[in-house]
Amino acid sequence: MPMSGKRKRGSTIAVFVMAALFAAILFSGCAATGPATRSADYDVIIIGAGLGGLSAGAHLASNDLKVLVLEQHDKVGGCATRFERGEFTFDASLHEMAGGGPGKNDRGLYQLLHLCGVYDKIEFIPLPDFYRSIFPDIDIMLPPDWEGFKYALKSKWPEEADGIEKFHRLCADTLDDLMELKNLFRYRGAKAFLAKAMVPLRQPTFYRYKDKTLQDVLDDCFTNDDIKAVVSQLWVYYGAPVPEQSALIGLAATETYLGDGVWHIKGTSQALSDAYAERIRELGGEVRTLSKVTRVIMEDGMAAGVEIASGQTFTGRYVVANTDPYQLVFKLVGRDYFPEAYVQNLENLKPANSLFGVYMGLDIDLKAKGYHDVEIFYNTSKDSVVLHDNMMKGDFADGAVAITIYSNMGDPIYAPPGKSVVTLTAYSDYAVWPEDSKAYYAMKDRKVDELVALAANVIPELADPAVVAIKEGFTPRTLKRYTMNRDGVVYGFYLSPDQWQKIPNETPISNLYIASNWSQAWHGMGSAQINGWRAARLIMDREGIE
Repeated sequence: MPMSGKRKRGSTIAVFVMAALFAAILFSGCAATGPATRSADYDVIIIGAGLGGLSAGAHLASNDLKVLVLEQHDKVGGCATRFERGEFTFDASLHEMAGGGPGKNDRGLYQLLHLCGVYDKIEFIPLPDFYRSIFPDIDIMLPPDWEGFKYALKSKWPEEADGIEKFHRLCADTLDDLMELKNLFRYRGAKAFLAKAMVPLRQPTFYRYKDKTLQDVLDDCFTNDDIKAVVSQLWVYYGAPVPEQSALIGLAATETYLGDGVWHIKGTSQALSDAYAERIRELGGEVRTLSKVTRVIMEDGMAAGVEIASGQTFTGRYVVANTDPYQLVFKLVGRDYFPEAYVQNLENLKPANSLFGVYMGLDIDLKAKGYHDVEIFYNTSKDSVVLHDNMMKGDFADGAVAITIYSNMGDPIYAPPGKSVVTLTAYSDYAVWPEDSKAYYAMKDRKVDELVALAANVIPELADPAVVAIKEGFTPRTLKRYTMNRDGVVYGFYLSPDQWQKIPNETPISNLYIASNWSQAWHGMGSAQINGWRAARLIMDREGIE
């Protein structure tokens, strides 16, 4: 591990007692041991061919388990997909993937892609910059590696040099600690107890910040509010505003981006989804599209299989759901099969936000006009709470917008020569969008123009009808219809310090698992693939597969 610098600390009886008490609650899950022995058509049935489900399927099939993946749409990928409008191609959601590509650290997603045989089927494109951050009185471009990132910050805020180095150490140490704990979810009995009990001593950075916010980290490292705003800019990727966001995701994700690389997938994220499906099939598994699962078949308190919309049924020894947990518990299975405490915990957890945005195809070459950026964040305020709240109530003019210029990523798939593809993205709340169809579309048209006008502060050409060939908006209602997630939520649960653990990949039903962004490896396309591996790994452990 780079910059591991693990700290040695003496233990005391008081610290050990504290650690033991902490162990009783940290990473609590629903343990199951031994293989599921019932006879069935498949070893594992996976509901949903998003990246979590596809990752689970590839890892399971790589270990000789018979897998069936069922997807409601006509192609795999879920949000990791693309679509075409005329001569333009749009990635539905992937901006920048943290890690996975070559030439960086051999850890995390990079390892998992190799492990299941998908890595050689895709091509990673290294992005030239991490992000450009624009606030009132600030405009700074940050490179996609630690040395460049720190140099840019120190050049603008030399008085913060020590804090910048401290921030780097905290990011690296946090991810090191988390990587040391990466198999903790698999442990049982005394091994689990001892590993958890030793966390305060062995993983002190993680332990110190597990209950803190990103704002706490910034205040520990910096004095200048401007550098705090810039360094925490990616809060708009993670859901919660800075004073409410878990410190852990901000620290670990920053280290993953800057340590493991900032990447895009050649051919869009659909190429990654297709690579997973191809790998599953070549290993003897099945991937069926246009096969919406409507029910998990329960027998003797266990998942025995699934039924799809056509009425066809399939039996399996295990079921993995790449769905939101509400859909799984309340629609596919039924709440009566779950302990009341599990249901209550689920209902008490706060979901994160949804998104609103605009896909744009332009009849001009933005790079030729001097726009070399890939990812730009334009903020109307340095106060993330104000920005978050404005966007969530539908006031996009006074919010923030992520401007992604896909045609600058070095992949010709997006636009013909001389043309450009741009996506604008902001946070949104499902509740602000009217149910009445006429009112909904009227509001959507207004808000599309409002978000375009905000982004035009950076790229004025976006507001010029003469060069806009495609302008198509999406809302939380679009995302709910496409993903079936509650209220169109894309980030799973709100990542505040009291919710950073989300829910386990295991469920109280011993052979039913969750592989989606709502579970413990957090969210984002990289984390979705890790959640798929985690669900698969739990099943393989029960099967005695190393």
